[in-house]
Amino acid sequence: MRLRSGWRPAAVLGAVVLGMVAAGITGPAAADRSVQRGLSIGTDVAQVAVTPVPCAKQGFELRFGNTGTTAVYADAFLDAAAPLTLSRKLVSSYLPPGYTLKVPIAVNAPRGTAKGSYSIEIRAGDQKLTLPVQVGEAPTDTTGNLARYVPVSASTEHLPVYPACGAVDGDRDSEHWAKTTGWNDATKGSFPDWLQVTFDQPQSVGRVDLYTLNSKQYPAAGYGLKDWDVQARVGDAWQTVAEVRGNVAGLKSSTFTPVTATAVRVLTLASNEGPTYSRIVELEVYDN
Repeated sequence: MRLRSGWRPAAVLGAVVLGMVAAGITGPAAADRSVQRGLSIGTDVAQVAVTPVPCAKQGFELRFGNTGTTAVYADAFLDAAAPLTLSRKLVSSYLPPGYTLKVPIAVNAPRGTAKGSYSIEIRAGDQKLTLPVQVGEAPTDTTGNLARYVPVSASTEHLPVYPACGAVDGDRDSEHWAKTTGWNDATKGSFPDWLQVTFDQPQSVGRVDLYTLNSKQYPAAGYGLKDWDVQARVGDAWQTVAEVRGNVAGLKSSTFTPVTATAVRVLTLASNEGPTYSRIVELEVYDN
């Protein structure tokens, strides 16, 4: 007798399925994923001190190691108590025997975070560690500069050297450019760009001081910002409150009739270097 095509395999498969059900097996077998041993976790500090302001540089170094005799692929998981945030919640790495990986972890707290004790939980394999975090009081600016200690954003950031935070860190010195301060966009030859500070509540704004790049090596006339607009967000709309054209100085102060604004931004239009980058060392905003 000729067998029908496909009949025997179907019958065999059915018998296998019935056998699996009878044996209490309802799905495919999974590989054993036992907890990894021989891992180590540690930090470079016993406690992390955190200031609840944007752009604060704070955190710790995670030390993730393999104390075993064979290489492994391993994961370290990090979890912070709310409202703290971490730059990384997972570190995955190949760890040769006896090797310890060192990873910087940034820890931040949003404005308004209550002063007090918090913690970060770290686990890897069968290892667990609790790292205490102490949140202090937020600093206050005493100079009248409304751009200090408020959220800052930009059209783009040339990371990791030139973040938007570098333009509101209180450092006006162009000699520190590319070392500790300054914002540079990441879209060479493409204008406009923008840098913005946002207030917690509406503020009266009547003056904006912009420090563009102006060092001995990179003078403003050759590398600083040439043209830009100062804009304020009044209600739901952006208003241009000042225009700067043909600038060749390191500092340009724009004064205007005060407006009540929820944010201020600089809309950059041209650089003295030509179609290259927008460069701001420091942005300061005042009532008058």
